Amino acid sequence: MSEAKPYPSGGLRASASQAANSAMSLLRTRLELASIELAEERERLYVRLALMFAAVLLMVFGVLGMGVLIAVYFWDSYRIAAVLAPTLLCIAVGVALLRKSKALGHAGGLPFSATLAEFDKDRAAFAPADNAPGVAP
Repeated sequence: MSEAKPYPSGGLRASASQAANSAMSLLRTRLELASIELAEERERLYVRLALMFAAVLLMVFGVLGMGVLIAVYFWDSYRIAAVLAPTLLCIAVGVALLRKSKALGHAGGLPFSATLAEFDKDRAAFAPADNAPGVAP
């Protein structure tokens, strides 16, 4: 009867080489994941900046036009109110846009969360098992 060997032959050098190769492959996979997430975060930032720029530009044109319209309409009777109303409107819209931008920044989640989760899984896999069957404490 021939008995199957549980371990491959080749000695310590072959095992170390295989372990190093596996570690390098694992590291490469994690770095590829990190680079993909970096590209996604960069794209998300570009889209957010473009949307903010367009929104601010359009709001400025709209508020300026409305301010001029209000000032012209009420100039003869309520000069102070004609200037104050568009100014307060501009301030209110600016504050609302800043709050929205802040909310979008927090809603995106932690950058590289998938990469960090994979590193945590790797660390847990390589950690010594304290309660493994057959291992004495």
